[in-house]
Amino acid sequence: MEKAKLPGDAGNNALGQLIRLIDDNSPLSKSLDEKVIGNGFRAARIGLTGPPGSGKSSLIASAVPVLEKMDKKVGILAVDPTSPFSGGAILGDRIRLKSPLGENIFFRSLASRGALEGVSTTIGPASRVLDWWGTDIILIETVGSGQLATGVADVADYVVAVLTPESGDGIQSMKAGVMELADCFILNKSERPGAELMIKELEYIKEESEDMGRKVIVQATVATEDHGINSTVENIVAHYNELLDSGEIQRRRELQVRREIESRIRKSIHESAIDVMGGNEKYIERLKEAAGKILNGTLTPESASEEILKTRT
Repeated sequence: MEKAKLPGDAGNNALGQLIRLIDDNSPLSKSLDEKVIGNGFRAARIGLTGPPGSGKSSLIASAVPVLEKMDKKVGILAVDPTSPFSGGAILGDRIRLKSPLGENIFFRSLASRGALEGVSTTIGPASRVLDWWGTDIILIETVGSGQLATGVADVADYVVAVLTPESGDGIQSMKAGVMELADCFILNKSERPGAELMIKELEYIKEESEDMGRKVIVQATVATEDHGINSTVENIVAHYNELLDSGEIQRRRELQVRREIESRIRKSIHESAIDVMGGNEKYIERLKEAAGKILNGTLTPESASEEILKTRT
């Protein structure tokens, strides 16, 4: 299937409708994925993770004009908490770009729908549609729950950890996982007190990572003032290209696809369990019954799950 040729606002609207089918888990999403898969793995997927208030949205808003000047076609997928009422993304308009969306920029919020680690199960197929559209760079912003949403590595080729001077002692508790995850640390709001000390801590992590054979870059920005944005974007693009040339990006993509397959297998098993129970209501009743027995000490969680999976209508 050839890449999409969707002009201007009409193109962005049509693209938005396609990704909405995916986000809503429409039955058409499977056939859509089959049509775009041939152009599904070209764009650089850059994931941004970090605690709430670290400024991930502001960084994206500041980076977009820089990428436009580099003649890059950009897709933005922002994962938001799911509304308990509509089932959609709550913060769908949270990213305020500094200029109107051009024909080479696309933005869409995706609902997390309870997915763990700040990502959405629909990011994979949504990214493939953006690839088919001809995107050069896909920016993926996580929900931002907790310190770092490590699940971003399951959907992104390159991981950016966004922190602030206020992260303080938290860097110590997250250090072990971060060293194996982040390719770039951005200290945003670096004009605030404590920034100098935080940069030293990040440089120490950088040295430790290099001792383990991993190159990590450290950047300081003030996104709301565009301070440090140009150099940060340029350095990330250069670092990404190094990883691409070395074959590391391809290795990561293979892991991403494997994890997506495993996720879909788990989803299918869950849906099958509901089906054999005779529907969601009966499934929930069975879970409640099993939970009562477990709390009474007459059944183990492992035995309960085995019994449910063996159930036939």
